[in-house]
Amino acid sequence: MVKAVQTHRHDSKLSLMASMLMIASLLFTFSFQANAALKMIASVNQNPIVQGNSFILEIRANESISASDWDNSALLADFVVGRTSTSSQTSYINGKKSHITTFTTVLMARNVGNYTIPAFSIDDATTKAISINVISPSTADERGLNNRNIELKVNVADKAVYVGQQFIYTTTLYIAQNTEMQAGNITEPEVADGTVKQIGKDENGSEIINGRRYQTITRQFAITINTAGVSVITPSRFEGQVSTAKRGYRSGPATPVIIQAKTVNLNIQAQPATYKGEWLVSDFVQLNEELQPLQDTYQQGEPITRTITLTAANIAKSALPDLAITWPKTVKIYPDKPQLTSFAQQGNYFAQQVLSFAIIPNQVGELTLPEVSVPWFNNKSQQQEWATLPAKTVTVVANENNAAMINGANDIDAQASSTMNNDKPNIQAPPAATGSPVWRWLTFIFAGLWLLTCVTWFMLRNNQLQAAKLSSNSQAPDTTTPDNVWPQLKSALKSNDAQQSSLLLHAWFKQQYPEIKNPDLASLPINVECQQACQALFSFNYGKATKSSSWNGEQLLTQLAKLRGSKQAVTKTQQSSIQAQLNP
Repeated sequence: MVKAVQTHRHDSKLSLMASMLMIASLLFTFSFQANAALKMIASVNQNPIVQGNSFILEIRANESISASDWDNSALLADFVVGRTSTSSQTSYINGKKSHITTFTTVLMARNVGNYTIPAFSIDDATTKAISINVISPSTADERGLNNRNIELKVNVADKAVYVGQQFIYTTTLYIAQNTEMQAGNITEPEVADGTVKQIGKDENGSEIINGRRYQTITRQFAITINTAGVSVITPSRFEGQVSTAKRGYRSGPATPVIIQAKTVNLNIQAQPATYKGEWLVSDFVQLNEELQPLQDTYQQGEPITRTITLTAANIAKSALPDLAITWPKTVKIYPDKPQLTSFAQQGNYFAQQVLSFAIIPNQVGELTLPEVSVPWFNNKSQQQEWATLPAKTVTVVANENNAAMINGANDIDAQASSTMNNDKPNIQAPPAATGSPVWRWLTFIFAGLWLLTCVTWFMLRNNQLQAAKLSSNSQAPDTTTPDNVWPQLKSALKSNDAQQSSLLLHAWFKQQYPEIKNPDLASLPINVECQQACQALFSFNYGKATKSSSWNGEQLLTQLAKLRGSKQAVTKTQQSSIQAQLNP
């Protein structure tokens, strides 16, 4: 009996060991099968492929894998690689769990030819290589394969383009009626040596091609190339997502799309050797001018504003030339900063430069405003032309305030001359001598001595008058002259009236320094602070750029009051300049 029990226990141990070995074997088998079950399949959504059109590469795996496990850098040599999206799906069928991971990548072939999408490996799973054929759009049209839902076309209107000439590069995106764009972007074209700039806004429209309606989106770029020779324009691309709806159904899922337009090759022509002047190429250049105020005569010392406008078509505003103007020496010029603008009109694009000059005539008579000429090359006629503003002559008359001061100075000179004439001795001939010869000789002797005395006195008197005159010219003017301008000037400065202060300041300087014909800041014996205050007033009045700011006359009033109280001596350097401008 005991032996039978021991035998039963021994059989139980053997059965338990066999069960454990069987379970371990099953676990190993399942694990091996699980590892061996990872499979990947690669496919494309179309073949052949039209050059410039995108296609989709899809890789499906039956297990959960990460996007970082897939390296697509091998595709960059032959394709434009877009974004990669990852999707994952898990399902249970009859109690069994299945998992699918999908990688979707948008590709576009750059050139026509046969290409191979290489095999990809993750862990022990490997896809098969795929051979694709890229055909040209014309070949696709012949085979009837170019019935695309979305397409990008470009156009360059000007075929003969010169160095520095701006031309328009137009891109048009065509979207079929049953296709909806979910998101997208049109990239800029690229050039090796030049500039590209989008102009205007996108224009939406519609067009029917081969009986099929398309929605259109048009965008324009202004391109300037700076090097002569053959230039390749890398075309624009559309990158986005579109969805296509079947008849009677809503739009399907969004599909990523990359579409590239055709490459454009242009022969950029160099500047002609016969062209003279600063290079400017266009098909329209015009100069206009305006004088303000517009009148028959202008007063001396009052500003004349000459505004010159240069307009050119199909050129960047930065390429407009600087205007070289030689002004006469009888005027002072206060130029404004050039204003550069660009605008579109009737489908053409223009650049414009506006220049304003404040002209201060300082001499009475005829004033000739110089001619302005701009050379340019007409790319339509292939010849050099000139845009010209003819010279203009205006009449400058004496300023009323200046004339009053000149008349006052003339009256003072007349009074001084009359005084000098009255100071001369009244010499009368001696009466004829009568009587004896002795008295006659005595009379002659005394008359001769008296005449010699008179001549000596006259010569000394004349020298004294000349010395006094020279002394009066080098010193301050007669203080007895009425200072009738100062109260008005003081009032204008206190009220911050810049225009009136400028006119009265000129008249006051004429009154204080009548020996100077045309007083200006350089010739007046005033200190630096006073010169700076006067220059600030002139710049405010005659410079357009500062019209919006305010001017305060307090500083100038302080300096003029000091100058009026005690005039400083004229320096030796200024003395020679003043002597050269003395009234005759």
